Amino acid sequence: MAVQVWPIPTSEFFDQLGIEEATFFLPGESTSSVTAGGEVITHRRGARLWQGEVVLGRSEPEVIAAQDALIEHLLEPGASFMIYDRRQFAPEDPAYPAGINWATQPVTIKSLIPGNRELSLQGLPPNFTLRRGQKIGFQYLASPVRYAVHRILNATVTADGTGATARFEVSPFLRPGVVVGASVILERPQLRAKLLTFKPGAGRSKRTEGGSFTWQQTLGGGV
Repeated sequence: MAVQVWPIPTSEFFDQLGIEEATFFLPGESTSSVTAGGEVITHRRGARLWQGEVVLGRSEPEVIAAQDALIEHLLEPGASFMIYDRRQFAPEDPAYPAGINWATQPVTIKSLIPGNRELSLQGLPPNFTLRRGQKIGFQYLASPVRYAVHRILNATVTADGTGATARFEVSPFLRPGVVVGASVILERPQLRAKLLTFKPGAGRSKRTEGGSFTWQQTLGGGV
């Protein structure tokens, strides 16, 4: 086995886990203060990064030990892994009952709107509708490559007959370095994450609890 190179792909870590529960959310990164007149002022504290918790299911001690080895390895400084939201699958539209093979669908960023809150896409199936809450992902910059995941805020985003959309809003805000023409992933877009905490599972007779860990997105090469 070769020495591990970060980030660990999902096929070698995340997809290997016996996951019972998982969360994937975007917390607020801000502080607030109150003026003498009673006005609450919010101050941005830093970049908004995705984070979550993974709860592992009960299994045989040997299976849990193998999972623990992978998770504990991620406590090393500089370690990172790829992860996606297990609760969401590929976007669907009743107009396409057979589904879409998103791996072969050449979706790209068509335009970026000043303000870093909106963009438009091209390369979607004609008249396909995306909906609020669905996620899109893409890569930007290099050394290291950054992995962006954004949630659609508009109620619906419908492509025209050529597969292009109008501008729509996403969260979090788009970061510097994103470019027009970047390839867009719609089926379980992935991001790079670091392990925050790990709680091993307790033994229960011939079965062992899986434990849990928390994670946070990281944009840099290290953590």
